[in-house]
Amino acid sequence: MNVQDIVNVNYKMFKECPYEILNQFELKEYPKEYIICHQEHEYDYFYIIAEGLVNIYRISKEGKKYSQAIYKKGDYFGELEVFSRKPYVCSVETITKAKVWRISRHDFLHWVELDKNFLLYLINTLCDSFYRLSKKAGEDTLYPLKYRICNFLLRSVDEDTKSDNHIEVPFDRERLSEQFVATTRSINRILKQLKEKAIIDIKNKSIIIKDLEGLKEEEDTF
Repeated sequence: MNVQDIVNVNYKMFKECPYEILNQFELKEYPKEYIICHQEHEYDYFYIIAEGLVNIYRISKEGKKYSQAIYKKGDYFGELEVFSRKPYVCSVETITKAKVWRISRHDFLHWVELDKNFLLYLINTLCDSFYRLSKKAGEDTLYPLKYRICNFLLRSVDEDTKSDNHIEVPFDRERLSEQFVATTRSINRILKQLKEKAIIDIKNKSIIIKDLEGLKEEEDTF
């Protein structure tokens, strides 16, 4: 195991982590669309994503999937359940191939006791996560689909690659349907309207933002 590989995943989290804790991590590799943790099951580990994307979602009794967040390198999961040994509220499934560092509950709790920096990092990031989840829940309830799609595209801009003055955003209708709790038909209708106004274009698994200012105006006119 290369300790530096763990530290590089999230330096802010690991910068004061004792070596005795770092040495307890194990690296797990998962294929695309693999469920790492199942909703309502218990797991005795704390996880940190080293590579890839994972979907955090909940399934209703009727089988409807509701995506709460997409996690990437440096994000973590399992912290709430591992503290109190409760079943997972959501399932965790890989979107791409992924590598994940994990540590047992016993060593995780020992890490919290030893490392004040880690404890403060947990508190700050958990507060930020709860804030974003609360904001998303409010938007899902109070705002129409058009606003939420425009907002999603605008929030994706900073993380995406620009080419030929256009901005490319990875796109999956089924995943957007889960995220927005809306039918793919409704999503397609909004995207068609934006495309007809020459604000976006759709290419395979991507949405190309052609008019960023126009997209901002559409977000405001809901």
